[in-house]
Amino acid sequence: MKTKITVICENSVMLPFPLIAEHGLSFLIENEDVTLYDTGQGFGVINNLKALGKSSGAIERIIISHGHYDHTGGLVPVLQERGGTTPVFIHPDAFNDKCALIPTGADPIEVPIGMKASRTDYENAGASFQPVRGFQKITGLISAITEVKRPAGWKTWDVRLKHKVNGKVTDDPFDDDLSLVLSTESGPVVLLGCAHAGIVEILDDLAEKTGHREFHAVIGGTHLETAPADYTEKAIDALKRYKVKKVAVSHCTGFNVACRFSSEFKNEFSPASVGAVFEF
Repeated sequence: MKTKITVICENSVMLPFPLIAEHGLSFLIENEDVTLYDTGQGFGVINNLKALGKSSGAIERIIISHGHYDHTGGLVPVLQERGGTTPVFIHPDAFNDKCALIPTGADPIEVPIGMKASRTDYENAGASFQPVRGFQKITGLISAITEVKRPAGWKTWDVRLKHKVNGKVTDDPFDDDLSLVLSTESGPVVLLGCAHAGIVEILDDLAEKTGHREFHAVIGGTHLETAPADYTEKAIDALKRYKVKKVAVSHCTGFNVACRFSSEFKNEFSPASVGAVFEF
């Protein structure tokens, strides 16, 4: 059975339909059944599902890549639109109090960037939360990875991104960063939310845990916009090392890096804007 991945939410729109772009991400995965991976900020997810002829009622489960507002903001609307009880796969740390420290020239401004509602509110809307830790099979064709293996002392290069522990602002280790690997007829396909744990580290850990030495496609956010130039080159090298045949980066990748990827991978590169469809 073919696997179809449709971009529901993203920063840009690909098709001239009544679609909405927003800073966020959401993918609809259709294979043996239907899975929604992330929900964007909440402005576009319901509108775009309907505009693309997709039914919220067909969604069997929701998977959350991490606890930022631009990936979880549409969770309540989707739950309400779908009705009933919906399994929501998520790492427990996604519920942490996440924030960003925005430099202003003086004292930085603290901005909340975490999930907008409480766990109880989500549950009242129909969420049945299923914890995901480490590497875990979600369905026969979908596996998730969290708590990605990284070098000792690893820190995100985006120093703005924090979380609060007992009221104290500290670096976010992004153990909740959850990526997917899909078993498809074309080979393993990796879906990234923001790759806050590092795209290179994610691919390496997936290779170690699955035994895959090639990935047919890598699609999604890479958070390379603020990454050092040498790490972007490491990411390109990793994609080549794993013989990736389709590269479709989006959302937090950044325009300059996306152009760099397009130049490097040429026909193997595709934009992953709202309305884009990938079939494997």
